[in-house]
Amino acid sequence: MSFRVFIHIGFWVFFVMLYAITKVLFAPPHLMELAPLARFSRYLLAELCFFPWKILPFYFVFYYLVPKYFRKGEYFKFGLYALISIVISLFGHRTMVFPVSTYIFGEPIDFNAYSLKRILFTSLDILPAIGLASTIKLLRSSVTSQQKQQELEKEKLKSELNFLKAQTNPHFLFNTLNNLYGLARKNDTNTAPSIMKLSNIMRYILYECSAPTVPIENEVMIIEDYIQLEKLRYDDRLKVRFEKSVDNWQQEIASLILLPFVENAFKHGASESRVDTYIDIQLVLKDHHLSFNIKNTRDSENIKTCNSPREGIGLKNVKRQLELVYDSQYSLEIRPEKNTYSVELSMHLNHDS
Repeated sequence: MSFRVFIHIGFWVFFVMLYAITKVLFAPPHLMELAPLARFSRYLLAELCFFPWKILPFYFVFYYLVPKYFRKGEYFKFGLYALISIVISLFGHRTMVFPVSTYIFGEPIDFNAYSLKRILFTSLDILPAIGLASTIKLLRSSVTSQQKQQELEKEKLKSELNFLKAQTNPHFLFNTLNNLYGLARKNDTNTAPSIMKLSNIMRYILYECSAPTVPIENEVMIIEDYIQLEKLRYDDRLKVRFEKSVDNWQQEIASLILLPFVENAFKHGASESRVDTYIDIQLVLKDHHLSFNIKNTRDSENIKTCNSPREGIGLKNVKRQLELVYDSQYSLEIRPEKNTYSVELSMHLNHDS
């Protein structure tokens, strides 16, 4: 027996017992002379006789009429058939009055069981049962619908994040291969070490970044490998400083959320400058709060305006990932100036992230 069926049975058992107990407490005087257990058994048997006419309209409406007509927008048919089912239940309920009164309570009826007054009285017995069951059904459906909506939203965010990462990784590889091509054309001795560094980075991206989050220690290591890979391309004119202050190296962070900013500093700083350049990176993690700042020089002769350089796929994607993963728990400021370009990223990393 499924849990759903068990819940339905449990609800109706509780409902029948409640109705029987209520009628026992308010029984007419001649029945009050009976022992409580005897009164209860009679009313319980009576409730079981009337029970089918109380539940049939509910199941007919919610499990047949709603999917067949209501969800398809055929509201007139839905209302008409629902009304007919209730009317049938009312008359069905009244057909049980004579046998219940005669054989259970020993009191043959001396009135018209189908009079309008009696039918209206019966409606006060049937409609609360239908109303209570319907309310619970609607509340449960609402909760289930909200849960499904939340699951759909999670799946949508997950799919978008995977799509962004799928775009970012080839973009990173494309830029790095261009750099390696430049070294290879010059028969630079750094070509082989560069390929090994790239191999390590790609192994990390392919096999360790499938999880939504990784320890910040892993992200720092991949940034350091990337810095070493890029420094192989430059001589002493490039100065790179990477300062770290971390109180918990196992703190989880969204994978590859920091590397695109470092890549951007090299791409629009060192590679576009003809003079001595520097890249200054500071990472501070304390009490689940991360501060990540990058500042690099820019060649003013190659900059017509002080606007930020055109954003590539990597930077656009990482901004979107920040919105999806950290929502309002992050701030990002990008300051393009005449000779420098700086990025200040602040994030609160969830305890459980």
